[in-house]
Amino acid sequence: MKHYRVKQDNLTAFCREVFATLGVDRQAAQTVTDNLVEAELRGVKSHGITKLKEYAASIEQKIFNIRPDIKIVKEANSTIAIDGDFGLGAVTGKWAMEKCLDKAKATGIAFATVAKGRHFGMAAFYSMMALEHDMIGIALCNSGNIMAVHGGTSRVLGTNPISIAVPANKQHPLVFDAATSQAAFNRVIVANLENRDIPAGWAIDKAGKPTVKASDALQGAVLPFGGYKGSGLAIMVQVLSGVLSSAFRTAVATEDGRGKDGVGFFLGAFRIADFLDVDVFRQGIDELITDLKSSRRNEETPVIYMPGELEFLRKEENVQLGVEISSAVLEDLLAVQRKYGTKNQVEAALVEK
Repeated sequence: MKHYRVKQDNLTAFCREVFATLGVDRQAAQTVTDNLVEAELRGVKSHGITKLKEYAASIEQKIFNIRPDIKIVKEANSTIAIDGDFGLGAVTGKWAMEKCLDKAKATGIAFATVAKGRHFGMAAFYSMMALEHDMIGIALCNSGNIMAVHGGTSRVLGTNPISIAVPANKQHPLVFDAATSQAAFNRVIVANLENRDIPAGWAIDKAGKPTVKASDALQGAVLPFGGYKGSGLAIMVQVLSGVLSSAFRTAVATEDGRGKDGVGFFLGAFRIADFLDVDVFRQGIDELITDLKSSRRNEETPVIYMPGELEFLRKEENVQLGVEISSAVLEDLLAVQRKYGTKNQVEAALVEK
């Protein structure tokens, strides 16, 4: 399969124009675009611009509410419960995390739940918002039921990602962002789009049998990582983002794995200075990273990478050279371009790979 690079500015302008054409207001279009493009820059392709076509369809089908009435349902000094009114997930998630940060600046720590949420993209988009405020950020989300519990074959859990972002000093921040499944469901979707098999152990087919065929996996279920460990973490994410928010009452999955009536978020931030001098903490993180990266490696590992380090390196490359996309993703973007008649032309933004 061929690969291309697309200039970041052109890709951003293209996405914003598509959302604007669909009636999304300017600020919301910018937020959702920033979420998708940031994921693409960081190499998190499962949550990048491959979602643009799906998001556009969801807006047309009114799965996403582009004029949501986001409400605070319950609030205390360090907590906030939010009704997202099925708005664009990136918009609701950013709004909720901003509320957390405001509260954490005053109280030292804050957590928010969101019910009636929609797909919010890359979880690290929210946890990393805390970094510039000398805070540690946390972002969890449940999803439509597309994963089997350990030992089961039915779709009863979401892939339920967890992200934690920690500031450093001279090193890249530590940013953990991972689904509790062997792989994010969207990676199976991308593999199917690109007509690729998936690795063994990722998923089962609708009969509950192991499969490497992405198309069969889409009809079956993905599996938790690490057996009972990933399954247990997914259940706890379900508790915090699904049950605590009350989203579990409406998070019913459609056949394609999307939540029919919404999902829940659990977002939080806490101030480092309330525990330790920030400079001392940042230096400590640098020292931790140095110790870990300089530890003895096995023969198959030339470099030890920290959580999020590869994503920062990929972003540096993609910013400099252009965002790498496959020919299958390019075809999707061209289909979107034709459908909505955008002035920003994808072909004009292509650079040689």
